Amino acid sequence: MMLQLQRSTSRKPDYFISMRLTITVTLLSALCLMQHAQAEGSGRIVKWKDEKGVTHYGDSIPPQYADRDNTLMNKQGITVQQNKPNAPHVDKVAELAKLEQDKKDRALLGTFTNANEIDLTRDRNLDPELLALKNLQQDRAIAQKKVDQSNLAAVNYSKAKKPVPANIRDELNANKDAVTKIDQRIGERQQAIDNIRKRFEEDKKRYLALRGQNAITPSSSANQ
Repeated sequence: MMLQLQRSTSRKPDYFISMRLTITVTLLSALCLMQHAQAEGSGRIVKWKDEKGVTHYGDSIPPQYADRDNTLMNKQGITVQQNKPNAPHVDKVAELAKLEQDKKDRALLGTFTNANEIDLTRDRNLDPELLALKNLQQDRAIAQKKVDQSNLAAVNYSKAKKPVPANIRDELNANKDAVTKIDQRIGERQQAIDNIRKRFEEDKKRYLALRGQNAITPSSSANQ
């Protein structure tokens, strides 16, 4: 009797270990089945391309790419739907651009009564710019003359095989810097003049188109 009791007691730990393993395996299997069921029930893959043509995958398409063609696939990667959505915001941009152009056209027609007035307005806008450019060119001539004088002084020292004094070198460098800055301002002023001419040229061309008139070219005006 004591022998049987000892055998039963010695087997008890093995029994509990076996039961624990069975329960653990059962719970893990159930968890895997639940996850698989959820994935199959709600999972999907969306494929789209960004503005650089790079292909992306995800469970949903970002809002900024909602107007692009995209593909809906299942978990096996099989295409189930091809989407070619409209691009309403593109139409909105075009509409806003048209409204802005209409506004400019009304202002153009309301400001000028003929194309010659556009030329006169252009010239009035150019006058101060041209005067500023002329003054800058005069300043540059003066600055360049100072550069030449400083440079001549430095050359004379070199010919005499004497070191160029520090004040001469500093003066030469300062005069060169002044010329460089003036050249930069001249370039900016020239760009402003070109922009004015271009703007009024476009306005005149648009004005004549709105009036149903042909643009006057140099050749046509010479023949008149």
